Amino acid sequence: MKLVKRLVMVGVILVVLVIIGAFVGLYYINDLVKVGVEKGGTYAMGVKTSLGSADVGVFSGKAGLKDLGVANPDGFKGGQFFTLGGAGVEVSLSSLRSDIVEVPRLELSTVRVSLEKKDGKTNYKVILDNLAKLKTGKADQPQQPAGEGKKFVVKVLDIKDVRVSVDMLDSPIPVGSIVVPIEQIHLTDLGPAGKGLPMSDIVAIVVRAVLATAAENGNGLIPADMLGDLQGQLASLGNLDQLGVKVNAVVGKELAGAVDKAKAEADKAVNKAKDEVGKQLDKGIKDIFGGGKK
Repeated sequence: MKLVKRLVMVGVILVVLVIIGAFVGLYYINDLVKVGVEKGGTYAMGVKTSLGSADVGVFSGKAGLKDLGVANPDGFKGGQFFTLGGAGVEVSLSSLRSDIVEVPRLELSTVRVSLEKKDGKTNYKVILDNLAKLKTGKADQPQQPAGEGKKFVVKVLDIKDVRVSVDMLDSPIPVGSIVVPIEQIHLTDLGPAGKGLPMSDIVAIVVRAVLATAAENGNGLIPADMLGDLQGQLASLGNLDQLGVKVNAVVGKELAGAVDKAKAEADKAVNKAKDEVGKQLDKGIKDIFGGGKK
């Protein structure tokens, strides 16, 4: 009887420990998701990636992310290259615990991207060069972070309310703020069925899709030399359909208005610059011939 009681007691203790372990795991799951996203983003783009918070509703089956930020490479003006206001996804706890997480639908909203050119260099080249290393697996590629063993299969990914701003710091003529507005980017089939993709690859696909859509629709907004360079950089990475990812973008009527506004501001800036040059020439001529003396 004593042996039976001891066995029962051991069994009860083991059950209690399992329950405690499960609750501890649930308690820290938000932190685990947050760290996974930050490490995946930093690994993919080679710059610090931060996430404000992750909220996994274990019993509701819903998860959310807030305030994702990808730092601007060193030497550029803006503090952030890429920001994300929020993300929503429905996924079960059992799926999160498995090696391959099945995500039927993921929605990203309020995406802001800042493209800069300064001293002949661009911030997006630094990002895309790191994505190229991720794609090709070059020897100098940074070591894959811990936790990247978990893979994801995302069936549908919608990116809504996208604004890609362009800052030509090298331009001798200030043209004001240039923004390429994108209503929505619709992606499907991210990750082979039964295999999935690491978080770093998911992040890379999102960034590439946003930049590719901006490049495809930026004619008349993005300066020609910068647009051609961006298109060339993206082409070197190949098309996303080579990964089985299908992309469908909706730019909306706002884009046409943005193009007209950019042209008007550019014309205004050019005319202002011409007027200033004319004034300086007139002043120089007067100074030479003494016309400016009283």
